[in-house]
Amino acid sequence: MSASDNKIVNQENKNSADIITWREYEALRNEMRCEFRTQDDELKGTVDEIKQTLDATNVTVTGLADQMTDIQRNIADMRLAIENLTTQQQQQQPDDDEDPLKMAHTMLVVRLVVIILVVGFHLAAMVVEKMKKMGWLKIEKLWSLHPNYSEDRKIKLASSEFDGYALRWWDSLVRNLDEDGAQPIRTWRAMKEAMTSRFVPTNYMRNIFDKLTLLRQGVKTVDEYYMEMEMLMQRGRVRESLEMTMQRFLNGLKYDVKGIARHYTYTNMNQLLHHAREAESQLADDKGLVCQCLQIVD
Repeated sequence: MSASDNKIVNQENKNSADIITWREYEALRNEMRCEFRTQDDELKGTVDEIKQTLDATNVTVTGLADQMTDIQRNIADMRLAIENLTTQQQQQQPDDDEDPLKMAHTMLVVRLVVIILVVGFHLAAMVVEKMKKMGWLKIEKLWSLHPNYSEDRKIKLASSEFDGYALRWWDSLVRNLDEDGAQPIRTWRAMKEAMTSRFVPTNYMRNIFDKLTLLRQGVKTVDEYYMEMEMLMQRGRVRESLEMTMQRFLNGLKYDVKGIARHYTYTNMNQLLHHAREAESQLADDKGLVCQCLQIVD
């Protein structure tokens, strides 16, 4: 075979090798496109879920805004009542053990207690949180300002703040107990139990436990998921070991976040929460890289 023939054969072999390599590249490109499109569809589905969650959140925020308007209206009424009470106290000679300012503050706290136990438990939770943030007394210690107050006086102070339906309910309760010859309400604890029994839904705690048991991260961030879990545990007054709480949090995480976070070493909730955040950040970076590759291929 001449040198010319060898050159032609080598050129044909080279062309054949190029054709095979190109086909392999084309197959790989098609496979990558298919994979990227699949992931793109999943991302779009996630975005749609987030949009739906945001819409639901907007509805919730609107409802909370209406509730806050009611709270502000009640606060305005309280301020007016305090001003009137202060004026009356200044015009009258106070008792030796009475301070008009303390009395005004006590009446404000009493009115808040009545609002909490009457207007509904969900709204009450918001009021309680505001009271805690402002450093006010807890419900169980409201009367510690005046330890000498008798139980009868506490009941009269509290019932004097009833209005509308609550006032009709209380008058009816007192009248029915008297007509039936039953034991009247003589203590603040008994009064509080009666108000709680009437105005707090009986299935409230059960609903809290159900929500806590079924709670999953879903489309929420790690921090949002943890805050919701913590809030439900506080509402339900859940008392459990640290190990159980950490396991509860870990089980509710997204599968991919949990798969990373569980391999770290942690001894407390803060460490586990930190690892979950790191896993979430790592997965977000990976998704960003996939999107960049998808744009390059297209």
